[in-house]
Amino acid sequence: MGLAFGQMQAETLAALAALGDLRVTPWRMLLVRGAAVMPDLPGLIRDAADPLRRVVACTGAPGCPQGLGPTRALARALAGRVPREGLLHVSGCAKGCAHPGRAALTLVARPGGYDVIRDGTAADTPESTITEATIIDSTITGSPDALFL
Repeated sequence: MGLAFGQMQAETLAALAALGDLRVTPWRMLLVRGAAVMPDLPGLIRDAADPLRRVVACTGAPGCPQGLGPTRALARALAGRVPREGLLHVSGCAKGCAHPGRAALTLVARPGGYDVIRDGTAADTPESTITEATIIDSTITGSPDALFL
């Protein structure tokens, strides 16, 4: 099972621990030793093809003092648009704490919008800046696929 954005609620962790010994993997996954079936608990990704497995997002604003904008709601909204072999990184600032490596598409929060970086890191020079409203509007109309080309 996977964990969206590498986090879970304490109640979910307690429920998993009650099922058996836990093993954490470097791929934001948990193994429950001896569990025959994956439990259906809030926040767990049970499907290996779930689009949230192709998205990385830091805490962002307001949870991080360096975050210049929200990240996780945007990452969730765009997850279904990320190609199966792609990776989307939504970062609250140019530090890129959640994913210091390259991603097919990185969106970095800035006042009033997000910098767009293709095949790079949050610290790289952006090719453009786009507002969150534009990203969300294009999600509704179906045109954000252009972001991933």
